[in-house]
This record gives sequence, structure tokens and C-alpha cells, in this order.
Amino acid sequence: MAIKYGLAEYDRYTGTVDFNINLPMDGVQSGSIYEFLRNASENNWELCGAFPASIKGEKRALPPNIRGLRESEDSAEEIALIFKRVER
Repeated sequence: MAIKYGLAEYDRYTGTVDFNINLPMDGVQSGSIYEFLRNASENNWELCGAFPASIKGEKRALPPNIRGLRESEDSAEEIALIFKRVER
């Protein structure tokens, strides 16, 4: 039995969640928070932690369809989501 961990970032400004390439979540696709959590659950990923991941005043790139940079207004604009999956 092994435990795998995954990391995703929820962007409150865009309303989307993207998994982190350093701790990918097999079988899960980026998308809206609802789609992402549903897809994670269907692939046996369990949410086990969340914390603010932005730095106030940090310049962040906007999605390609919007373009440009945006300054973070608070540390909770981006939320890190930690997942785990038990593999047997």
C-alpha cells in the first residue's frame, strides 16, 4: 500500500483549479472548482488540506483569453489544495 499526494491551486479570480505539475493528480483534469472536485473524487483523490497561497501585492499572469498581469489583493486569492490517494 502506498500513499500518493497531489497539489492543485484554486484561483478565486478566474474560478478555476489547475493541478501542480510537480505533484500531478492522475486522472484529474483542470477546470471549474465543481468539475475538478467531482473528477478528483471519481478518481479516488481525497482533499486533506487547504491554505492560502498568494502573496499580497504579487503580480500574477492572467489567463490567455484575458492577458496581462494582475496584482494580488490578499493572500487568499489563490488557495492550495492538498489531496491524497491510497494505492494498493
